[in-house]
Amino acid sequence: MTEDTEKIGSRDLNIKEALNQTHQDLENFLEAEVLLKSCLGIENVELYLNPVRHLSRYELNLLEEAIEKRKDHLPLAYITGEKEFYSLGFRVAPDTFIPRPETEFIVDAVWKKILDPGSLILGKDQHPASSIQHPVIVDLGTGCGNIAATLARYIPHSKIYATDISKKALEVAEENARRHRVEDRITFLEGNLFSPLENRHLKGKIDFLVSNPPYVIRSEIDSLMPEVANYEPRIALDGGEDGLSFYRRIIEEAPKYLKSHGYLVLELGIDQAPPVKEMIEKTLEFESIEIIKDYSRIERVIVARRTVIGNQ
Repeated sequence: MTEDTEKIGSRDLNIKEALNQTHQDLENFLEAEVLLKSCLGIENVELYLNPVRHLSRYELNLLEEAIEKRKDHLPLAYITGEKEFYSLGFRVAPDTFIPRPETEFIVDAVWKKILDPGSLILGKDQHPASSIQHPVIVDLGTGCGNIAATLARYIPHSKIYATDISKKALEVAEENARRHRVEDRITFLEGNLFSPLENRHLKGKIDFLVSNPPYVIRSEIDSLMPEVANYEPRIALDGGEDGLSFYRRIIEEAPKYLKSHGYLVLELGIDQAPPVKEMIEKTLEFESIEIIKDYSRIERVIVARRTVIGNQ
């Protein structure tokens, strides 16, 4: 066996050599950096501050195992147990959907509506501070809690209810809330979509109802990249026969919970903006529908404002 083919775990390598070998094995330098710093428990800058520091046998074995997992297409986030979202670190596990950069547009949409004094048209007896500065937010299908915790972190006076059907996902979400010290403002509820909210006296009281629902067409899941199809929870991917089943359920129930001029904010899959917009329009319960494009100019988030309810 030559040095090039000898397994990392049986070699004597310093940080620089281990980084180069990991890069060679994975053919991806950024992933090599992430894996190595995770195995060593250090930050990126430390990889270059002491490049001649030799790895212990334990660290070498850990790195070798991580490389093999990545070669088997296990998502990098599941190997490291970490994923960044909105510049915050979140723990992820095989029971949770891995946060995507596109989902940050949900947070942006909520944040912009709160910052814009004209975005929430209030009743004559309401003071803007009572609704905008202290919003009540519901996050349906919270997963690892990235949306809920990020909103709580950046909107200090918010009250958030986060639901998920997976108990294990909620355990991870609760850990992330504690990590970012927002656990006192997020109530995590186990159940499918709106069901855990039924007895919470929230009907007609929600300012923002947000969700990144499963939206992959069922028959297309197995054709996704192996990192997604083989490892991420199918329950977080499967949007039914046409990918729209969760949108139908959310859009049907949302008007019961949103207050006058409250907002429904949903992430969308590719080409789903037209049918979802049509669903919202057909309810006759919403106005001022906006479509937000992501970094790739894909229509990624839809924002709809609830019409006035009675005397609200």
